[in-house]
Amino acid sequence: MTRNNSKHVIYSVMFGIMLLSTVSVNESVQAFAQTMQDNDFTVRNAEQINKDPFAKSILEKIEIMKKQMAEIKDENKKQQEHKKFIDQQRAVAKQELNKELDRMTDKYKDHTPKASFTSFVASKPAETQLVYWDMFNFQQQKVSDARKAMKNVLDNGGSLQEAREAYHNAGAVKRVQLIDITKDLNIKHGLADDSVQSTFDKYGKLPRYD
Repeated sequence: MTRNNSKHVIYSVMFGIMLLSTVSVNESVQAFAQTMQDNDFTVRNAEQINKDPFAKSILEKIEIMKKQMAEIKDENKKQQEHKKFIDQQRAVAKQELNKELDRMTDKYKDHTPKASFTSFVASKPAETQLVYWDMFNFQQQKVSDARKAMKNVLDNGGSLQEAREAYHNAGAVKRVQLIDITKDLNIKHGLADDSVQSTFDKYGKLPRYD
């Protein structure tokens, strides 16, 4: 290969590397690093390049890019280690919280609404206890629905007042509804006859004929 052809090849390679420098730093570093790994690229005729300011400038840019690549890799490694540390701390905190909740649940298990209601139901006739428990479960479901309604309002940017209103609306039970529930539960558990219960009006009263 003649001297001019050799110089032309060198400049062609350098020009290609210069094009890499026009993209973002990350892309440039990764692309150039891959090229070096795949092609085992080495600069030849160093004396000739050192005499050419343009070629020398290209080599300096290559060194800068290699340094940037190393710094990016180091930063990525630090970020991954930091994320791993944070995840570990969160896991430990969650475990400690669950342990504390378990201790509190065990400590106050005799003072929960269900525990208190259990004591109340135990004092009632056995044949009516299932009615009371169905009423309790209905009330618990209403509380759950109210909390979901409140959370939904807050999650969608609603005000605290709007959330409270949603809570009360979802948790409210009208007197007529309560009468119907009691009637249905009495029938369900064999404490009342459907034909008899149907004679009561929506307010739980027998019709008057006088």
